[in-house]
Amino acid sequence: MATRVFEPCKIRKRKPTVFGFRSFANPGSTIAFCATFRDNVRLFLQECAEISDHGVAGMPTWCTFLVNETTGSVFPLYTIEESVQFSLRPFCDHCKCIGWGHHFVSKRRYHMIIPDYENWDKPLKGNFLELRTHFLHGLIHCNGFGHLLCINGIEEDSNCLPKFHLMDLWDRICTILQTRKISVSDDLKERSMELRLLHGVAFRQSWFGKWGYKFARGSFGVVEHQYNSAINFLSTLDLEKIVDDFKNTSRGREIQQIIRNYREFSETQLVTMSDLLQFMLDFKSRAKNPNSKTWSRKTDQSEPRTEDNPISTSTFVSSLASIDCRWPQKRLEYALKVIANLLKNNKETAMSRKELREEARQCIGDTGLIDFVLRSINNLVVDNQIIRRSINPSTKLVEFTIHDVVKRTDMSTESYTESSTFLSSAVKFDSRWPQQRLEQAAKVIWKVLRENKEMISGKSSMSRQELRDLARQHVGDTGLIDFVLKSIDGSIVGNQIVCRSRNPSSKLVEFTIEDVSDQSGVENMVGLSPTLAPEPGFDVYEDVQFLYENVLFGYPESDSVSDSMSWATLAIMDSKHFVKEWRVKNEVNEYLMTLTCRVLPSFDELETELTRPLPPGELVVVPPWITVSELKVVAQCALRDTYCVMEGFIVSQIGGLKGLEDERVLSCAVEAGAHVWVRGCGLDLGTKVRYEGGVNDWTVDCVCGTKDHDGERIVGCDGCHVWQHTRCNNIEDDEPAPSPFLCIKCGC
Repeated sequence: MATRVFEPCKIRKRKPTVFGFRSFANPGSTIAFCATFRDNVRLFLQECAEISDHGVAGMPTWCTFLVNETTGSVFPLYTIEESVQFSLRPFCDHCKCIGWGHHFVSKRRYHMIIPDYENWDKPLKGNFLELRTHFLHGLIHCNGFGHLLCINGIEEDSNCLPKFHLMDLWDRICTILQTRKISVSDDLKERSMELRLLHGVAFRQSWFGKWGYKFARGSFGVVEHQYNSAINFLSTLDLEKIVDDFKNTSRGREIQQIIRNYREFSETQLVTMSDLLQFMLDFKSRAKNPNSKTWSRKTDQSEPRTEDNPISTSTFVSSLASIDCRWPQKRLEYALKVIANLLKNNKETAMSRKELREEARQCIGDTGLIDFVLRSINNLVVDNQIIRRSINPSTKLVEFTIHDVVKRTDMSTESYTESSTFLSSAVKFDSRWPQQRLEQAAKVIWKVLRENKEMISGKSSMSRQELRDLARQHVGDTGLIDFVLKSIDGSIVGNQIVCRSRNPSSKLVEFTIEDVSDQSGVENMVGLSPTLAPEPGFDVYEDVQFLYENVLFGYPESDSVSDSMSWATLAIMDSKHFVKEWRVKNEVNEYLMTLTCRVLPSFDELETELTRPLPPGELVVVPPWITVSELKVVAQCALRDTYCVMEGFIVSQIGGLKGLEDERVLSCAVEAGAHVWVRGCGLDLGTKVRYEGGVNDWTVDCVCGTKDHDGERIVGCDGCHVWQHTRCNNIEDDEPAPSPFLCIKCGC
């Protein structure tokens, strides 16, 4: 496999090692990370990364190359070591917001960054700390506490890395390096929906909860038991009560229809709001419904698009314009037209992404627009031709081709097997039946519909019960038949499509089989024809958003539940900060034990200088047979290496007030995993970089109960100089604070 050459690595003398994206940093790694984070990260950089000849903004930079096993693309994972001594921002705002402002300032921070796709082959720029467009950006202090700053993978674009896999990678790295705690501010959105609310109601935890992140701190005075109560209230909301409460509103009928349809589709009973949203989100992530906007641009490497299910030009442009796109629809259409014409002029050969981009620039000055459209094109129908995107197996470059649509009209029984790939995949969810049984049942149903169509001319339909009874003559398992009937809607066989709809008169579910023989038929496959549109309630993204906006945020005010709904929704929205804690290994192996050394300042230092809560201790990994005297040396080196305030700290005693004798063997004095007090002298109390939260020369005391800065917008009172939330003082986020500002107490 050819490896792309990146700018920071051009003059390396040896070829860099490339690691698998999904297997990198697995627990079974041959590298033994047996120490604390501050030592493990050094070993990681030595064994798994190449130091760059050119640092970023004067900071040492290492690069680890990873390969996406699905697409074959190689991309960088950068590790940048930031020295606090030379940093323009020595304090950590993230520590302050999560409640770690009392930690001593660590000497070094390690930034781990996977840049966005457009910057994979470019060196990092000096403003990398300010960007929030990286696929992944994590910061870890050398004491093992850190923060996940951003994660921006995109599921729908094959060039991008899915958020789920990026999060897996980050979690594996943190685990093998033995970090202690990692925080994250959950600001993830899916379109306009906040995932912390959506996933909180559906799964009773945030999206990050899948990896063990738990509630750490709420904003505006929200505490953990309030957050848990809000989650429990919304997730257990009864669906029948929702239908009853909305029955006299304009939205009631649609809500009832959505609930009814998904209940019919589900094999398990949907009783609560959590049941419904969980099923819908799970269904959305697995299904491949070509009528849904959510999946219109999705590329599956294992089951790529074929000429049977391409996407039309109008649908493509509409889907691009419907997402957060800064270009109007006319500009998108023009860019697409230019790209299509260039490919037609070079029809005999494939064009690489770079070649097509350079040619298009002669007609379109906006390279950002060109890149946006090129990233989105895959199996796109333009007139009677299809534009395809693929990766050249030799060069590993993305290439584009255009060719004529091949129409298929053979509908003989023998052609079923080679024509039914999409139908088989449509019913191949996580079921208890093997693929062969599913395909056999689908084939029987297709034959029954086809024979019924031939016997009765026109678009004759069959009710679900009729189709089920006829299929039972060939398939004895009624559960299998029901499962396939629920999944078969929109399946394409040759140039026919199976449609599932509800008869408006009888209210019964009916099935038909329709011919698709021309370009308009191709457009029908992607949902442009009303006759082939899914029945109401099965455009999953739209249904989820409708429930999100109308149930979670628009509950009828006249109902007794309304106030509780508003409180619960707001409590979850105000709970952004989550933390994962890794359990300290008390005994690394039979030769090593872990201890937590916590500095105990003198009484005078606690009274006058170190007035904040004592920070957590520093971990050391030592053999159990060393003496207490030798532990002093190890602890002193660890503390000096980690914290600015302890640059010249001298350890004089291990233990409490009396201390332990220097000659005692460690394993006879303390147990593995124990916390030991460390006393000494030489703390640099004159340094400005003492606490991660910075200089605490202001007081937070808001009416909501907040006593510390939680990351929300605050304003200082010009009377008492106490800081409060602007929201708690009825000041909108986009509204400037009044000058002078007086709090409620001073304004009375």
